[in-house]
Amino acid sequence: MEAEANNPHQDLTTLEAARMLGVSKLHVIDLLEAGEIEYHMVGADLMFDAAEIESYKFDREHRDTESLVSA
Repeated sequence: MEAEANNPHQDLTTLEAARMLGVSKLHVIDLLEAGEIEYHMVGADLMFDAAEIESYKFDREHRDTESLVSA
């Protein structure tokens, strides 16, 4: 497990990305179709870069916080 934490380009499955974001797998598909997150194919599987998903999560949380403050 420690080797995974040191890998800056760790791939996530759709389920793993969904769990990281706290959303459903279907919502992850909606995000990629909307161009909100990048993906790549490994064989027939959709894969997501862990660092990019983490960055998207941080940005989303930051936007949500700003909208609460300005409301």
